[in-house]
Amino acid sequence: METHHELAALVARLGPAVLDDPVDFRAAFDDYASTGRTTDGQVNLLTDAIRLGTLARVRAQLADGAQPRHTLDAQAFRLAALRGGADVISARWALAALLFGLGAVAEDEVVGSQPRTVLPDERTVLAGPLLPSSPAHPSAPASRPAGRSGLTVAVLVGVAVLVVVVLTVAAVLVSRGAAPPGTGPAGRAAPAGPRLVPPGTIVATGAAAGSGVTAATLAGRTAGVRVGGLGTLEQAEDGSGAFRAAPGAVLRAFTLADGPCQEQPCVPWSAAGLAVVVDATSVPLPPGGPSYVVAAGEDAVVELRLDADGYDQRVSLVDGTATGRNIAVLARPRLRADVDADVVLRPTADAPLGRDAVRSVHVGAARLFFFNGPHGLRDPGRAYLAVEVTYTTPDDPRPRAFELAELHLEAADGTAYPRRDLSPDTPVPDPAFVVPASFTSGTLVIEGTRRVTTRTSTGGTGSVLLTLPRTTVAVRID
Repeated sequence: METHHELAALVARLGPAVLDDPVDFRAAFDDYASTGRTTDGQVNLLTDAIRLGTLARVRAQLADGAQPRHTLDAQAFRLAALRGGADVISARWALAALLFGLGAVAEDEVVGSQPRTVLPDERTVLAGPLLPSSPAHPSAPASRPAGRSGLTVAVLVGVAVLVVVVLTVAAVLVSRGAAPPGTGPAGRAAPAGPRLVPPGTIVATGAAAGSGVTAATLAGRTAGVRVGGLGTLEQAEDGSGAFRAAPGAVLRAFTLADGPCQEQPCVPWSAAGLAVVVDATSVPLPPGGPSYVVAAGEDAVVELRLDADGYDQRVSLVDGTATGRNIAVLARPRLRADVDADVVLRPTADAPLGRDAVRSVHVGAARLFFFNGPHGLRDPGRAYLAVEVTYTTPDDPRPRAFELAELHLEAADGTAYPRRDLSPDTPVPDPAFVVPASFTSGTLVIEGTRRVTTRTSTGGTGSVLLTLPRTTVAVRID
């Protein structure tokens, strides 16, 4: 199925609102679209069309009666520019495909766009500033009219005379102990003003600045970073001296520190492959730090980016808000709690049970996490919760595990959280529950009915229908 037909099916299944939010759209497309038809780069392009507001602009213009073809042509240039490139054809295809999914344009608009293949990690990476640091010098004319040669000679003679006069005055001033204008004591050149840096330039300023308060945290499987010291500066300094932002831009300051991750020990932030994104253009973070400033337009979108393990996590360097597929649970300060509860469970059956059927249940630690091996949940706003639950019987003191179907986790309103076996290929279940990343409390429920094999008094085997009565234990992680 072509991509634009996939989008139409997605809208038919989830409604037009699925194209309103870039994070929701990306998660829904990953869940429901066929694999292999659309490249990761094309999905990124579709997501950027939503995230950068270009799709919303096209929809608003079409609602006002604009012609689809002209509107698509104009906004394709805008989308390509916002992404820091010049691939207008692919940008037009993305907008047309999304609009076709909404039923707003005919299929001819999509087919006529002919997108090129976009590589999975394609992005514009700046090796230098977004703008030139000084205007280009105009080239000299190739020839002069012959009639002006006399005038040119006169001008040159005048300039020579002026130079002689200036040098004479300077010599007189020096002989009297005075320095020529524009020089300091003993004839040294006066210090120059702060240099100007154009938008898109990232400068490492060295030592930590600001109060050290963490404004945001990005956490992944093996690396994490804490972001603080957010602010706007008029002037900053690095090893080369003072500098300011070029006219029309400001300096956004931030300070980085090592953050949390799931698999300890965490990789330092300096080795995590961080980048700064300015209006959708990604620039690798230069060496140095931990404090940096980035020159950007006053209204520019400026983000810190941690792109690893399939999750493009971002945080605004303006106000610290999360702006990407941020893994919420790993940024929590506490992911583990000791429940340490013991209860007695007395099963019933459709046949007499001996005293050895009584179960002594122990509930140990509860733990929140996101990755199961190298793979994480599709929704970065959710988490796994694993609770250690075992039991013993009077005739066997060895801890044993419950069957997966006998364990449940309920919210305060009685809603059951989804249950997973994280090791389905092993004989012993490895249960976990899928909960919101903000989970703080719930009720572990042990309950179920199943037929089990028993031994008879004569040494044979039989079976009984065993029922575990509802037994509850509170689980809390603050």
